[in-house]
Amino acid sequence: MMKQLAMLGSALVAVGGCSDRQSADANTTAAAATASPMTATGRVRGVVQTVGADALAIQTYDGQSVNVPLDAKTGFAWVVDSSLATLKDGDFIGTATTGPNDALRAVELVIFPESMRGTGEGHYDWDVPGVVAAAGGNAGASSAMTNGTVEQQSAMTNGTVTGGAGKPGETTLTISYKGGTSKVLVPVGTPIVRFEPTDRAILAKGQRVFAVTTPDAPGAKFVAVGKNGLTPPM
Repeated sequence: MMKQLAMLGSALVAVGGCSDRQSADANTTAAAATASPMTATGRVRGVVQTVGADALAIQTYDGQSVNVPLDAKTGFAWVVDSSLATLKDGDFIGTATTGPNDALRAVELVIFPESMRGTGEGHYDWDVPGVVAAAGGNAGASSAMTNGTVEQQSAMTNGTVTGGAGKPGETTLTISYKGGTSKVLVPVGTPIVRFEPTDRAILAKGQRVFAVTTPDAPGAKFVAVGKNGLTPPM
């Protein structure tokens, strides 16, 4: 298990492959973390059509067929359903968001195991999250990704606004990362998931996956597999 966690954490650094960003908005204090250019990272989201000895054939949510190579260094994880009720101050998370930096709204949220703390840390450009792509959302749209530590949770219940939350059931998270802090509103119904490390033996036709590849590697860096039919939302 520890070996799987170490490999997974290393592989997931590629998930944060994006450009730097500077912001002076009220909710984001300072610049984004530095990471690889987006052009160096490929993100594939879709349904497994075939599982080969060294590759996955995936039909993406926009109908394309993509071959994702696998090798001994490829990391694997289950994506399992979770909830904000399990989230604690101090947890390390990743969340794809829309909106300007002073009004970020989550479209998905991933809670990382402690061994993966620091993975892809920062606030940077992202592409179309899986939860949007799977629902037929705009393939040309973009979002942001914020990976960091939850410093504070503020929720609105029974009509009382606390810490800037807007509607009943909504939660605002203060997330810190190297170089800055962001506030992210998590609307009711936002997909909340966790990663559980596993191995390639779990791969099967029909699974919904999120895979990360880089052009200089013979195999994918990382494949996240939705458990029990779950769509990896990132």
